[in-house]
Amino acid sequence: MLEIRTLEAPDKVVWSLPPSKSHMIRWLALSSQCPSSTELHFDGEPGKDVEDMANCMEVFGAEISRESGKWIIEGNPGGRGSPIGSLWCGNSGTAARIVIAMSASMETPISIDGDYSLRGRDSSALSNALRNIGCKISSDSLPCTVEGPLHSGSVDIDLRGSSQALTAFLLASPRFPNGIEAKLLGQPVSRDYSELTFQICKMCGWPGSISERVPLEPWEVISPSKVDIPGELSLLPLSILFDILHGTETHASLPKIGFPRVSESIGAVIQCRGGRVDLRDSSDIITPAAFLMALGDGGEIVGVSHSRGKESDRIQSTASLLREFGIYSKDTADGLEIMGGQELKKPEGPVRTYFDHRVAMTAIVLATKVGGVIEGTEWCDISHPGFIKMVLNGRS
Repeated sequence: MLEIRTLEAPDKVVWSLPPSKSHMIRWLALSSQCPSSTELHFDGEPGKDVEDMANCMEVFGAEISRESGKWIIEGNPGGRGSPIGSLWCGNSGTAARIVIAMSASMETPISIDGDYSLRGRDSSALSNALRNIGCKISSDSLPCTVEGPLHSGSVDIDLRGSSQALTAFLLASPRFPNGIEAKLLGQPVSRDYSELTFQICKMCGWPGSISERVPLEPWEVISPSKVDIPGELSLLPLSILFDILHGTETHASLPKIGFPRVSESIGAVIQCRGGRVDLRDSSDIITPAAFLMALGDGGEIVGVSHSRGKESDRIQSTASLLREFGIYSKDTADGLEIMGGQELKKPEGPVRTYFDHRVAMTAIVLATKVGGVIEGTEWCDISHPGFIKMVLNGRS
C-alpha cells in the first residue's frame, strides 16, 4: 500500500516506456528453439512477465545471459527431455499459454503454475485444442499438469476471446512431433498481437501462411542474430493521461512498432467527442482510456467483452476505479458508457487495484493529481519496473 500526495513539480517527470513484453516474450520463445545465438537489444528494464518467460525457457534448456540493454539467448532446438520442477509463469497469460503448448511436445508430465491472478484466468480454448490431438491437461486453469506427445490431426482455435491460443500453437510448432492443421474460428480480437506472432515466425523461417486453415508442420527456427525490441506501446496512454492531468508535456514518444490498430485506438480515444470507440484490438488500454474520456467529452467504449478475462475483469475493475476517483460511468456487456466533463476527487479510502498492473499504474497516475492511498502498487513491476520512481520524480 502506497500513499501518494499531489505532485508539486510534475514537469520534472521524464517519461519512458519499458521494452515491449509482447515482443520479448515471443522472441524468447523462438530464439530458445534456435541452434544459434540471438541478441535482444532494448531500452529500459524488462518487466516480471518477461523475466518469468525467460526462466521457463531456461528450464527447457536455453541459456540466457542478461546484460543491461541486451539479452543473449543460446537456444536448444531439441529442448530438455524432462524439465525439472514446476514451470512458474508468474502473472503472464501469454507466457503460460506458450509454455503449455511447448510442454505438449514432451512425453513426460510437466507442471505449470502462476500467481493468484493468473490462476483465475481461463485457458480452455488452448487446452481443449491440445486435448483433441492427444495431449493430457489436468485443468483449464493453473496450476495444471501437461503431458504429451501430440499426434497429428486437426484442431479448432476460437479467436473470439483471445489470440493467445493461436500464438501458443505457432510458437510451439517447431518442436511438434507431428504436423497438425489449425482451423481458425470466430471474429478475432487483439489482431495486432497475432499478426506480430506471424511476423516474428516468418522472420525466423516459418514456411507457413495464415488463412482459415493453418498447416503447422515441425520447422527449423533460424532467428536473426540481433533483434531491436521497441517500447511498450500499450502503456503510452498513461503518459498522455499524466500530461492532461498536470498540463505538462512529459509524455513518451510513440514507439516505432507495427501495431497500427493499437495506435489508431489511442488516437481515437484522444479525439473522441462523445462518440463510440471500439477497443476490440486494444483492450489493454481500457483503464486509462476511460479516464481520458471522462476528463474530456465522454463517450462509449465498446468491443472489450474479452477484457473480462484479463488480469482482472477489466470492465468491472475500471468501473470501480472510476468510482473511487469520483467519476460516474455505466458498465455494459462489452464496455463502458462515460459522461464527459467530470473532475477527479481524492478517494476516501485505500484504492483497490485487483492484482492488475494496468489498473495499479492508472491509479498511481491519478493520485499524482488528487492524492490517495493505492493498494497493490507492486504489480507495476509486471510490465514496467521503476514506474513508481519515474512518476513520483515530480515530488519536490
